[in-house]
Amino acid sequence: MKKIIQCVIFFLIMFLSLPVQAANYEFEELIPEGVTTTIRGDTLLYQNISYQDGIISIKKIKNNSKESAKVTISIGLFDEDKKNVGTINYCTSDETLASKAEKENFTIEVTSYLGDGKHAKDISYFAVLSENTSCRKSGSKDFIGQTISQMKQGKNNQLTDSTKMLIDIIIVVVVILVGLFLYRFLFTTAYRNMDGEDVRQEYAYINKELRKEREYNERVNPPPPKEIKKIKTDEVLQQEKEQNEKQDSDLSNLYK
Repeated sequence: MKKIIQCVIFFLIMFLSLPVQAANYEFEELIPEGVTTTIRGDTLLYQNISYQDGIISIKKIKNNSKESAKVTISIGLFDEDKKNVGTINYCTSDETLASKAEKENFTIEVTSYLGDGKHAKDISYFAVLSENTSCRKSGSKDFIGQTISQMKQGKNNQLTDSTKMLIDIIIVVVVILVGLFLYRFLFTTAYRNMDGEDVRQEYAYINKELRKEREYNERVNPPPPKEIKKIKTDEVLQQEKEQNEKQDSDLSNLYK
């Protein structure tokens, strides 16, 4: 019985003394070579991801979202000084994972993502930077020589590919509009008298034409004479006339 207890204790000590390779890491944290961890994103779960001998290995990638998603990931590679030697921006072209679907035993060979003069043996750490939801594939050498902290700062100040494309489109449209304006201003009369003189002349011409039309209508179709409004009735006027005639007659007889 004593020997059995001693054997159990011996195996427990041996088990506890073995190096533990699994660990918990998050996005943008340096993970030593040979260490295996699981990282959960908003869309994808990267289960048992590790780097060893030039290969990024992921035991299982699971789509935890309610919609289909491409297999994407962005991984930074670092040397023993924790300086970036290359970045993997991976995105499948056609393959997608349905909701809750899984992809097993996924691997990426890192050589093509390294900077000039860098080799797989130079990699001592890696870091899962993001899920690469924008499906970016370029930029493997954008952060060469930078630490993870410097990469975070650059990420906050860096424009996305879609933003850069929008800015380029706006610049092209502005250049075209300025070119058209200069052409019309220099080689056409479209902007002649831009101070409003043309508008004033147009209004003067319209008023002149309207005045001519009114004068013509007055000559051809003169308005009827205004009716004189009578203040006194015809009977009163007749009485006044007779009275005046009588007074004139009396005066005439008096001087005779």
